[in-house]
Amino acid sequence: MQRDAPRRLSGIEAGRGVAATLVLLYHVARYLDNAAGAPLLKSVFQFGHAGVDFFFVISGFIILFVHYDDVGAPARLGRYVGRRFTRVVPTYWVALALTVAMHAAGHQGAPSLANLAFSASLLPSNQEMVLDIAWTLRFEVLFYTLFCVLIVSRTVGLVVMAVWLSATVLAVVTDADVSWVPGQFYGAYNLEFFLGMAAAYVLRNGRVPHPRLVLAAGLVLFGAAALLEDIHLLDGYGNAGRLAYGIPGAIVVLGIAEADRQNLLRVPAVLRTIGAASYSIYIFQFIFIATTWQVLLATRLGHRIPVGASFVALALAVLVGGVVMSRCVEHPLMRAVRSRRAAIRLRPTSG
Repeated sequence: MQRDAPRRLSGIEAGRGVAATLVLLYHVARYLDNAAGAPLLKSVFQFGHAGVDFFFVISGFIILFVHYDDVGAPARLGRYVGRRFTRVVPTYWVALALTVAMHAAGHQGAPSLANLAFSASLLPSNQEMVLDIAWTLRFEVLFYTLFCVLIVSRTVGLVVMAVWLSATVLAVVTDADVSWVPGQFYGAYNLEFFLGMAAAYVLRNGRVPHPRLVLAAGLVLFGAAALLEDIHLLDGYGNAGRLAYGIPGAIVVLGIAEADRQNLLRVPAVLRTIGAASYSIYIFQFIFIATTWQVLLATRLGHRIPVGASFVALALAVLVGGVVMSRCVEHPLMRAVRSRRAAIRLRPTSG
């Protein structure tokens, strides 16, 4: 029997915050290793890129879980597209503009108009992006677009999803050279959207017994994969890494969402705050890392304080900066664009 979705997925949102934090720790460690030499930090947080895997699982889960009743209801397509666009694009454009400005100020030169246009559009492409970290958004936008087909027609949408899954599995298994096709169409990361949707389907149609035990099992498996990567027994960048992190990620999501639904989960306030700001933490992190490091250098602290202290300073700068950008830019901008769209829809027509 289909079960209703809870009004707010606080545990899942906290999970997004954890994912964003893992990615920023990974990038801070790598940045410091390049700038000041921090091989131990780089080694310890090597697995942090797996936050992206968890992001993709959560994304697949949220889209199907929240829009489950929209499948096969084409009248709801406009609202879905509007909410997806306003959730992702305006804030990304702000981060992209700041990145271009920083490049210009740092005498790195402005990107070509073609590269800037492709980066801004988030269309599938193998071309490098002006804002490197936004490569994940190309996967997200393709997933959102294909989910549109499910909303328009359940049957056609299922066929499209089956073809997409088959193409991804085939590319992963055969390791065929299809580099002429944008990687978003067949990359192994797509498997994680399906893992997330599978978790959503299970939650929407039944109950998961012992959710906290399920959550613990998922965390143990995810941690084991992280340890294996850190000791060089797992290639976390390879296709196997997508399953090594994606499957435990889906188990974690199952446990969190069911525990949330049964009121068995209490999310600390700090995790709620970081979770609500997870997108800004993720998309603005390079800006805050680079800016904070330049401040440390300008104040002659960059090479005087221990590298561990620099690591903490940069990580906190990203977290605090991300929360500020979320509250002052991301959410106000999202509300403003949505209000504008609503006003246009309600405006009476003449004639």
